Amino acid sequence: MIGNRIARGALLAALVACGGDGSGASGPGGGSSAPSLVVSVHGLVPLDPVSQGHYEAWATDAAGRTVSLGTLEVTGAGTATVRAGFPAASPASIFVTVQRPGAAGAPSEQRLLQGSWRNGRATLAVEGALTRGDLPLKQVPGQFTMFSPSDNHLNGYPSFEECGVWLFNMQPRQTPQNDQWVRLTSLTPGWTYEGWMVRDIDAPDAIWLSYGKFLPDAGGAVSSRDDTGWGPFSGVEDFQTAGEEEFPGDDWFSNPLGFPFPSVLTLPLDLREKDATGASRWTHVITIEPITDKGEPIGSERPFAIRPYRDGFGDSAPGTPRTITFRPQGVPGGEGSRQ
Repeated sequence: MIGNRIARGALLAALVACGGDGSGASGPGGGSSAPSLVVSVHGLVPLDPVSQGHYEAWATDAAGRTVSLGTLEVTGAGTATVRAGFPAASPASIFVTVQRPGAAGAPSEQRLLQGSWRNGRATLAVEGALTRGDLPLKQVPGQFTMFSPSDNHLNGYPSFEECGVWLFNMQPRQTPQNDQWVRLTSLTPGWTYEGWMVRDIDAPDAIWLSYGKFLPDAGGAVSSRDDTGWGPFSGVEDFQTAGEEEFPGDDWFSNPLGFPFPSVLTLPLDLREKDATGASRWTHVITIEPITDKGEPIGSERPFAIRPYRDGFGDSAPGTPRTITFRPQGVPGGEGSRQ
C-alpha cells in the first residue's frame, strides 16, 4: 500500500510539472505551448513583390511600440493568414500595411486595415486605415455618365458619346447631395481613388482601362479633374490640361501620341458594346490605389485589391445618369485573435 501511494504521488507530481492539470495547452513535447497572435485577412489580391511589395501585419501596444507580426501571403482565394508569437506587451491595436519593395523595419503610410484590440480579439476594417477619422466609405456617392467632350469642337454634340465616361451627377436631384459633384470619403495620405472601364470584368483576360487617379476635396466633393484630364486616348495632345471639365473621366477616341493600347480594341471605343449573348461587355469600377502608383506609365496601370464601386455600363443614351453602387464584397476585411 505504501509503495502504491508513493507511486501515485510521483505520477501526480510529474503530471503537474508537465501541465497535466489542464492550465495550459500541451505542445508536441508534452509541455505548455506559448500563445500566438493570428491575423487572418480576406478580399486581397496578390502583389508583385518586385513592383508592388507585400502585405504585412503589425501590433502596437499602449505605449506606442510597434512590432511586425510577419508577411501575409495571399492564396488564390484572396485570403491570407500569419501566426506570430504573442507580443510581450498586450496589443492596443492590430493593423495591416502594404510595404513597398525594399521597405523594412517600420510600417508604411499605406495602412490597409486596422482594429482595436479588445478581449483577445481585433476586427480589422478599412475605416481609420484607408479613411480619415474612422469614416466609412460612401454608400451612395452619386452618378456617372456616357459623354465625350474632347471631340465636340470637331464633331459637335452628340458625336461618339459612347467612347467616354465621366464622373458627375447628371441629375443632381436624384442624389443625396443635390448638386453636380459626386461624394467620396476622404482618404489617408497613402491612398488615392482611380476610375476604370473594364471589358469582360470577370474573365481571365479582362481588360482594365484607367481613366485617372483623383481625390475628393476636404468635404468629400469630387470637384476637380483627375491626373489624365481628357485622357491619353482622347485624340488631344495636351490632354492633361485641355478642356473645362472639372471632374474625373476620359474619352477613348484616338491615339495620336502612340501610347500602349490593347490590340483587341478599336478606337473610338463603344462602351455600350455587347457580347454574342447580348450582354453588356463594359463595367465601370472605382478602386482605391496606393498613392505611390500615381505617375505610373500610361498603359501599365493595374487595379489594386480595394474595389468598392462597380456597375455595368449598360446601353442607355448619352446624358443618362448611371448610379454608382457600393459593393461591400469589394472591400477587404479580417481579424486578429489570440490563440
